[in-house]
Amino acid sequence: MQPAGRGLRPGPARRWRLALVGLLLANPLAAQVPPSPPDSLLRALQTAATDTTRAKTALRLSAALAATDTAQARRYARQALALSQANGYGYGQAHSWLQLSALAIIRNDNARAARYGTLAQAAAMPLYRQRPAPRLARLLAAIANNRGTVADRQGQYAAAVRSYLQAATYLAALPEAGRTLLTVYANLGNCLLTANQPAQAAHYWRLAAALALRTGPVPELLPVYLQLARLHLQLAHPDSAERVLRAARPLLAAGQLYADEYYGTLGQYYRSIRQPTAARQAFGRAVAYAQRKGAAGYEAKLLFELGQLARQAGDLPAARASLERSLALTEQLGDSRQLIDNLEGLARLAEQAGQWPEALRYYRRGHELRDSLAGTAVRAQVAQLETRYRTRQQAGQLRALRQTQAAEQLVLRQQRRLNAVYLVLLLTLIAAGGLAAALLRYRQRQAARQREQEKALLTAQAVLQGQEEERRRLARDLHDGLGGMLSTVKHYLAAARSRAALPEEATTLVTQSIEHLDSSIGELRRVARNLMPEALLAFGLAQALQDLCATTQQAGDLRVQLHLHGLETRLPQTLEVELYRLVQELLNNVLKHAQAQEVLVQLMRHGPELHLVVEDDGRGFDPTVAGTGVGMRSVQARARYLGGTLEVQSAPGQGTSIGLELRVPVEGG
Repeated sequence: MQPAGRGLRPGPARRWRLALVGLLLANPLAAQVPPSPPDSLLRALQTAATDTTRAKTALRLSAALAATDTAQARRYARQALALSQANGYGYGQAHSWLQLSALAIIRNDNARAARYGTLAQAAAMPLYRQRPAPRLARLLAAIANNRGTVADRQGQYAAAVRSYLQAATYLAALPEAGRTLLTVYANLGNCLLTANQPAQAAHYWRLAAALALRTGPVPELLPVYLQLARLHLQLAHPDSAERVLRAARPLLAAGQLYADEYYGTLGQYYRSIRQPTAARQAFGRAVAYAQRKGAAGYEAKLLFELGQLARQAGDLPAARASLERSLALTEQLGDSRQLIDNLEGLARLAEQAGQWPEALRYYRRGHELRDSLAGTAVRAQVAQLETRYRTRQQAGQLRALRQTQAAEQLVLRQQRRLNAVYLVLLLTLIAAGGLAAALLRYRQRQAARQREQEKALLTAQAVLQGQEEERRRLARDLHDGLGGMLSTVKHYLAAARSRAALPEEATTLVTQSIEHLDSSIGELRRVARNLMPEALLAFGLAQALQDLCATTQQAGDLRVQLHLHGLETRLPQTLEVELYRLVQELLNNVLKHAQAQEVLVQLMRHGPELHLVVEDDGRGFDPTVAGTGVGMRSVQARARYLGGTLEVQSAPGQGTSIGLELRVPVEGG
């Protein structure tokens, strides 16, 4: 004799009911207007005057199709979402995400349902904070209820309870939210019962039942009554269960969806008060309703109950037929726990009929399934069962065989555990060795690459330093040597012109020679300054760049703008020289190739960050196609030497922008 309530424990049927209840709450728009047939909604969708109206109609159409065609319902929900997003209709966006969440709950797609619920919450909450209207509170309650349903399915009962309580908080202040609040209380009670808190579950079911005084007899109240009745049966209070079932009976006319569960609970009641005939009749009616509804999982549980009643009554053929039907349905559904119950029931039937091999087969299959489900070895128990059913004929032999098999199984399990441990250790060592080898190769490659980079950097540094030293030497030789000689020649010619009486033609020739010498001396000084500008060494980079930009602007038909920031403190001399050379080379490239009218030079320093930009409005080029000239290679080499990042942006007809970013040491850092 099974205890009351054992055969119909909460399982897939309860989960299916939660999804349906969640759907009822997940359509607040449909709940506010009379339901319309899909054909009329399709015509309304085609003739809608505005996109907002079209979005609302698409949501109604999705709600109307949710129970029969979830694919079409999902398509219309996404259409409503697209229309709402295109027109900035915030309420429509939140409602569309909510509808998509409800449809995902129907499909048991908990991951999508959770994501859609989060998006619905994010879309609805700003609207509610801006204006807490009743329809927004109802919408947020629906979102919270659906999120609670998803959390309940995923076993996150604390999160589910928080979501359900949040939904109840939103609805408590609304005058016309009785039916919706009833649904939330029912879901909350189901969640608490699953979390092994029957007292709290009963509290919320009673609250839901109390709402019937405000809402009247509504179908949403029926599952609440049924849960209360099952709770009373589990607590061995059949009288209280009978009163609750009597109150639920009038709701069947409006709630045929729950008729199978009503008669299933009624059968449990009759079985608890030892009225097997009435229990069989109730379970039989429950099976008929479950078949009509297509609830195969619940039908399998009801057939199991009928089989148990028939076995207790001694009707073994009827018991076998019910259990075999339940077994077939359970195998199709893949419900392992119910399958184990069916196999054990069939094994007891075979044992009662004296069919020991068949009983052993059912026991063996059930224990193998239980072993795979629980993840523990129970082969010794199967051997003991085999010994028990054969001891009536070969007690002594089977007793010895049982002990031998138990010892062998124990040794085998221990050996398998050791083998598994050895295998795990071996795999761990192999993986560790592979990782160590890979890490070693990676570090070797990194070290080789670093050495190559350091070698290239040292080479570039030596080349650039050699170039600068050569430029200083040339500038010094030109200025001190050739410049002094030209100045001496100039003084000699000037003295000859002033002291000697020369013919007029000779005087003119000497004067022209002096003027040419002046031009040559000026050009010589310009070349020397370009090789090593005096302003750079004496006054720093800012003054040197100002002189360079002014000289460049005077040399051609090009307007040069210079913007400097953060250069009040001088940079290291080597860095100033390299930056000056970079700007000098880039300006030369603009003069030679860009055909520009204007060029902008920006050099800004912010703490350790230094940014250089040279941008022109010239003809530009395609960096992916054009080759790299000597000047550009020089710029790239200096950028690598400085450890900076060089970026070239250009396109034909759109000018060129070259930027350099690098870090410089901060004083005192």
